[in-house]
Amino acid sequence: MNVTSRDIEFQSVSVLSIERKTFRLDASFYRGAFADASRRIELMRTRAVAEIADAFVPGRTKLVTTRSSKAGAPYLRAHDAFDIRPRSGRFVSKARTKHYDELLLKEGMILTPSSGRNLGPVAYVNRYLARFAMTDIMRIVPKSADVGYYLLAYLLTDTAQTLIKRGRSGTTVDHLSPNEVLALKLPWLDEDHRRSIASEMKQAEKMIDNGRVGLDEAAEALHGEAGLSMLPPSGTYLSKECGDAFSLSSSKIGSRLDAASHDPTVRKCADLISRGGGAQLGDVADLKTLDRYIRYYVEPPNGRPVLSGRQMLQARPVNLKHISDRSFKDPDKFVLKAGSTIFTCDGRSEEALGEPAYVMPIWDGWMASEHVMRAFPKSIGPGYLYLCLSSPWVQLQLKARATGSVIDALEPDEIEQVVVPMLPEKKRAALDREVVRCWNAISEGVSRSKETANRFERLLHP
Repeated sequence: MNVTSRDIEFQSVSVLSIERKTFRLDASFYRGAFADASRRIELMRTRAVAEIADAFVPGRTKLVTTRSSKAGAPYLRAHDAFDIRPRSGRFVSKARTKHYDELLLKEGMILTPSSGRNLGPVAYVNRYLARFAMTDIMRIVPKSADVGYYLLAYLLTDTAQTLIKRGRSGTTVDHLSPNEVLALKLPWLDEDHRRSIASEMKQAEKMIDNGRVGLDEAAEALHGEAGLSMLPPSGTYLSKECGDAFSLSSSKIGSRLDAASHDPTVRKCADLISRGGGAQLGDVADLKTLDRYIRYYVEPPNGRPVLSGRQMLQARPVNLKHISDRSFKDPDKFVLKAGSTIFTCDGRSEEALGEPAYVMPIWDGWMASEHVMRAFPKSIGPGYLYLCLSSPWVQLQLKARATGSVIDALEPDEIEQVVVPMLPEKKRAALDREVVRCWNAISEGVSRSKETANRFERLLHP
């Protein structure tokens, strides 16, 4: 194939424009989108982020975690910080981990990855996230709450995202240092604009936080009313010396020969829920998987946003793509409808397989891939269905019903037998309304924060 100058992007850069502090000679640092964003900021009154905030990544330390919640704060991995309801089965040992306090998240911090394939996403630490501990993620610590909300709004703009990605370094894995974030120029708008932007972002984050807390409280109410502890009790195994070994009558094996589907803890979960008046999942919900398709991705605003199994758990989906309707024989089958519940049906059972997400109003009309199973309520409300599927008691059963060798998979006919808690109708209805209210609040908060960031972006284009 002949390559001409039309196939290659050429650009000349004055030696005077080379960044002296970092001495960057990589061509991507000076390419079109990055240069345009920089020029746009240079025309405005700005302050360096270092003037209004600090930033750091905790130093390397030997991290000791345990399954006991009494040991210390629950531990989150870097990508978990962007989930709507991050979960953790590990707890950082306060007694055995040096610099333990440095790992704790504190209200008002802004989190962003310091390494990885997707640099730029941000998460605000409110009271919900402040109970967790993390290691390899950057903390931006604003000097005041109002400045923090103003900075958060800017970091969510397209301009800021472009400039954050510009500062990355590394060959195989991208890296972002605290100094590169602190060197970012923050447009310092007039006081009225700063105050209104901070106020709008504060209200948006408050709605998200209240919705998250409300969902946890609803989950506690569900388990309390059903007579269940929040964490399932362990089943009976042969002995400590035998690890997870157990015995089982051959009459109970059925068609499944894998040990996971007969695990004593899983069977105990199903038995205890059944005694309290549980129902099989197939009786209360329609479960649907969809066929594979050829992907034709397009640039926004064309096409529809399409969620992957990981993205559907996130408040602001990271690296969200848009897909054309021509990818599907029947696009309507893939379109999400507000009020339904979706969960990953391909993946690893020890990861996010089976983790549910509620389709918020802001996602109505979006799409989800064929790796995502749809659950439509039949005899119960959509909020109550989500609450049941998110219960640790039900999650254990779902993951145990997975099939496959290298990749675990959930099939509708396999998980229809999963037992979910079934409270009296009035109590179900009350919990259903509360869960829907919480998800609507989260949806509205995410929508408002996006509108505020878009408003900030427009102010950067006089």
